[in-house]
Amino acid sequence: MATRTRGGGEGVIELRSVYRSSDYTRFLYALLSERTPEQSISHKKMPSFPDHETFVMSKPYVAWYMVLADGRPVGSIYLSKDREIGVTIAQADQGRGYGKEAVRLLMTRWPGDRFYANINPENKRSIAFFEGLGFSLVQQTYIHADRS
Repeated sequence: MATRTRGGGEGVIELRSVYRSSDYTRFLYALLSERTPEQSISHKKMPSFPDHETFVMSKPYVAWYMVLADGRPVGSIYLSKDREIGVTIAQADQGRGYGKEAVRLLMTRWPGDRFYANINPENKRSIAFFEGLGFSLVQQTYIHADRS
């Protein structure tokens, strides 16, 4: 099922399930390759494409959608079992309102009393993005891990 809106972005925004088609795997991999170190929490090293495919096919999130603008992929958004939202918009398509509209659509599709965004503290742009959507800081989490 797709959701469409003309909200704050340019054109018609649609959310289409990643799990219904493997056609999106390459685009998702390209999005992942655009991430800078401060944009990443989950990994420090780019996975191989086969590892990425395996991850996508494992259906790691409650919901994972492609963000389409007038039918063209511009990003992705997911909701974890802990109600964490992750959103990525392709660099070439940032600043057009697609991310904000995608978050609003996701929150409408999966209503609840709270949502979370797990953000690297160095990612000032993402912090400002989520604060602009009404999210507020509730904790800072520290990790001790082998970073080799």
